[in-house]
Amino acid sequence: MPPDVNFSKDQFLRSDRTFHELLSDPKAKIVQVERLIESMDASGIDVSVCAGFGWTDPELAVLSNDYNLQIANEHPDRLIPLCSVNPLWGQQAVDEIGRCVELGAKGVGELHPNTQGILDADLASLAPVLDLTRNLDIPVLVHASEPVGHGYPGKGTVTPELLMALVNAYPNNKFVFSHFGGGLPFYGLMPEVGAALKNVYFDSAAFPFLYRSEVFEISAKAVGFEKILFASDYPVVSQKRAVAEFAEADLSNEYRPAIAGGNAQSLFTVRP
Repeated sequence: MPPDVNFSKDQFLRSDRTFHELLSDPKAKIVQVERLIESMDASGIDVSVCAGFGWTDPELAVLSNDYNLQIANEHPDRLIPLCSVNPLWGQQAVDEIGRCVELGAKGVGELHPNTQGILDADLASLAPVLDLTRNLDIPVLVHASEPVGHGYPGKGTVTPELLMALVNAYPNNKFVFSHFGGGLPFYGLMPEVGAALKNVYFDSAAFPFLYRSEVFEISAKAVGFEKILFASDYPVVSQKRAVAEFAEADLSNEYRPAIAGGNAQSLFTVRP
């Protein structure tokens, strides 16, 4: 996130619900691009996807988006930028996505349905943003929540059932559901669920805090290895730790390189 956020943290804690939920703890980590590149070099990571959060304050969203676009322009071979909006902003969100895509954004997200009010809204109200992203053929990254297990800041209640409602309402959109979709891939063994997930991907963000390394193999078998994207959730989880624990996963020579980067390369239309 941009350095300005460090100087305006109290302001954004008051004005943005998502920022407050995720970063109100004084120990919460906010880093700039220099530390990200250092981490990538130390961890053997070639390219990072830089997402925002599901902001509720438009000023913070634009600030975050501009920073992601700026640093990706400065490091075009290392960083892939996403842009963040609240779909409930309607035309304002549509305009911001259009602006950011024109400047190089490769997708939208992360959305945080709990703090952004999406869970309380009619799914039809998401149509302006999701129609645009479908037409642009770019993915939308959505935070997901495990219905069981331990709690943590920002976990929320975006469980597999709610994610399936979103998929069924917008079957032709590309989605990425974070944190292994709160366990949704496991239901991919059900034929009707597997069919509905044809345009859905799952990232492994924060997996060292949530699952044993077997989650990669099991999810790959349940929904297809081409749907799984390695992610760290840096700086919440160090990239070095995520890479090390991914190395422990029992994956075939076909699965591993695809999950480690090939799938993301195809999804974000990045050329080798």
